[in-house]
Amino acid sequence: MAFEWDNSYSVKVAVCDEQHMKLFDIMNELANAMRMGKGREAVDSTLNQLLEYTQTHFRDEEALLEKTNYPQLAAHQQMHRMFVSKVQSMQTLARSGKRTSAMQVLQLGREWLVNHIQKADKQYSAHLNAAGIR
Repeated sequence: MAFEWDNSYSVKVAVCDEQHMKLFDIMNELANAMRMGKGREAVDSTLNQLLEYTQTHFRDEEALLEKTNYPQLAAHQQMHRMFVSKVQSMQTLARSGKRTSAMQVLQLGREWLVNHIQKADKQYSAHLNAAGIR
């Protein structure tokens, strides 16, 4: 299950698109490990990378939205907090010795990349572009 970036994911804001591409890369690393039979070994690393990078990305994205007075900022921040919470929950399970499968992590990533970027993030495109942010 590869994650292919194409223009349908673009939010027309270069910094956000670049960061979204990095999220694709993180998920593709896990998919590649799974193809090589090393998915289980890659779960912890993927969750760590995902948590660290999404927090950086969310901070940057939210700063742009706040700077431009995006009217749905609070709802957008809530979606971000929910995703971080899901990743942290998976991380806690994995660290406690309970099995968190690579497929579960991959599904979470796919859901986020498809649903959040193509739906929620696309909603701010015109707003940021109108504010001169491309």
